[in-house]
Amino acid sequence: MDLLTEFSTALRRDSDRPERPALLLGKLVDPELDVDGYIRRLDELADQVEQSLPVGALGRARAEALIAVLHGQYSFFGNVENYYAPSNSFLHRVLDTRLGLPITLCLLYTAVGRRLGMNLRGLGLPGHFMLEYGDMNGVWILDPFHGKVVGREELSYYLTQIFQQPIRVSVSLEQYRTDTGAWILRILNNLRSVYISQHSLADALKVLNYMVIVDPEEANLWRDRGMLHYGLENMLLAESDLRRYFLLRNRLHLFTGEAEMVFSGVALGGWMPEAEQEATQEDQRVLFVLKQIRDEIRRLN
Repeated sequence: MDLLTEFSTALRRDSDRPERPALLLGKLVDPELDVDGYIRRLDELADQVEQSLPVGALGRARAEALIAVLHGQYSFFGNVENYYAPSNSFLHRVLDTRLGLPITLCLLYTAVGRRLGMNLRGLGLPGHFMLEYGDMNGVWILDPFHGKVVGREELSYYLTQIFQQPIRVSVSLEQYRTDTGAWILRILNNLRSVYISQHSLADALKVLNYMVIVDPEEANLWRDRGMLHYGLENMLLAESDLRRYFLLRNRLHLFTGEAEMVFSGVALGGWMPEAEQEATQEDQRVLFVLKQIRDEIRRLN
């Protein structure tokens, strides 16, 4: 089984346990990674943490106890000094170095906490990833990166203090909850940004290969992958991805350069022919690149 197929299978089978798909991402940098070995390490870590938690603790006391053990006793910290290191986005490296990003530390806490019967959910809050913990005594928010626990009513003030600018968060947390697919996609997006900032286009392309598996209906991912193929001079693959981009946006006529009335999209009030949709500024930018791609393909052929 190749890496992308293995990842796709895990994403479907482990929809309520993001740690396995996250660990499989580690094969981007460590192809021989023993994923099952790291799953066992999470099992062992959960057993060790359970022994340190106070018996019968519930509510905020239990949330603070989990932070105290993983942050205080086991020294899982936010990597403040080297925040943009790619290693921060790989769960196996976080387990090895005990340093990570908010999102990967939250994933670690979730993997451990759920093994202890704790109801933990990822929260993609403005500018910061945190965890929601709820039990019969109420709901609290955990920040593994800073080693803090806050109540829902404290959250806006807490984030405002972190970022030193006004941040307002809804007391209803439902809109911020993150499922496994969205969680993994955020990690991949962090990696993509790091690799592009380092001008590592080949590594960024590998990341996009995973991203289109997580969300194959997101047109912009195909556009971005097509642009990376273009930058790496993979012209046929670039053209194929840009075709998918225009198809998903119901603008295939722009890709083909034809003006037929192809009905494949819905507009307000009914069906709208592709050819009646005007090209946006972004479309024009992509079309310019597409012309360069086709010119190069013709030149090579």
